[in-house]
Amino acid sequence: MFDFLIKRKIDSAFKNNKRRHALKNMKSMHNILIFFSYSDWKAISQIAQDLKQEGKKVVMWTIYPRKRDADSTIFPINVKVIRQDEMSLLNILSSSVVDEFKSLSYDTLIDLTTKQSNVFEYLLAQNTSEFSIGISEPHQKVYDFIIFKKENETLRETYDQIKFYLNNIC
Repeated sequence: MFDFLIKRKIDSAFKNNKRRHALKNMKSMHNILIFFSYSDWKAISQIAQDLKQEGKKVVMWTIYPRKRDADSTIFPINVKVIRQDEMSLLNILSSSVVDEFKSLSYDTLIDLTTKQSNVFEYLLAQNTSEFSIGISEPHQKVYDFIIFKKENETLRETYDQIKFYLNNIC
């Protein structure tokens, strides 16, 4: 029953999202928001460092895992970690987190999550970026550009493919 209500809320958010779509190449991307799964921090930190070396401003969002025994990684200031107490079953996220997300300024969103999450799906529905990139098949049409991450590939390898296309094709 709760799944139905959550999906309904997410679908409504997608329906109400009127973002402007624009294809960007690596050179035209300036402010990048990255979604990532908590367990992938090591790979994501390397990807973020690469983007910073390219002159990009990078902000990252993840969700603290439900497990109590999760490691206590100390993230840099440009990483927002959504805590369990900032989520509720039906509202998905507290209004303060949604407001914080809506106040972000970014032209490109890169979804590098490797685990499905209603929270990230809801945030994607609130996405205002001109250009949105993903690595998996979404339930809704949310990405402007998709490079599918293969099971035998690392996140870094998938990112390198994205970067190649953005530098050479777009």
